[in-house]
Amino acid sequence: MPAPEHTTSEPWEATSDFRWTHRAYDLLEQNLLRADVSVVEGVLTTRVWGNCPRCEGLLDDRQVPMAVGDFSPVRGRADREAAALHPAVVVVDVTCGCGHAHAGAPEGTTGCGVSFRVELVAEDATADAGGTP
Repeated sequence: MPAPEHTTSEPWEATSDFRWTHRAYDLLEQNLLRADVSVVEGVLTTRVWGNCPRCEGLLDDRQVPMAVGDFSPVRGRADREAAALHPAVVVVDVTCGCGHAHAGAPEGTTGCGVSFRVELVAEDATADAGGTP
């Protein structure tokens, strides 16, 4: 499926209506929005990039979210098995940062104003590997 065209005529609106989170998951399934979570030396980072669910503009959101959990290396087999049964889930709130100043946006603001949520699973929070949405 080709990437949708950026609808720059979409006016700015500060909205976090759940339909945008739902649309973000649709875009994730279509591979038009991508997400990754990784842990490097105990520091958890996330990246969400691709098409905005509202204006379709390209965004690239990187965060070091506050997370509760132990992301240090596991030591034994039992710890690895427990981590596999209960992988870390990271909730990331993203606001459009498409770089376009949409009509009606506050001065100095880019993006269409939409905020949406993505849940990422750190499949192996003990390694320097990415996760999947």
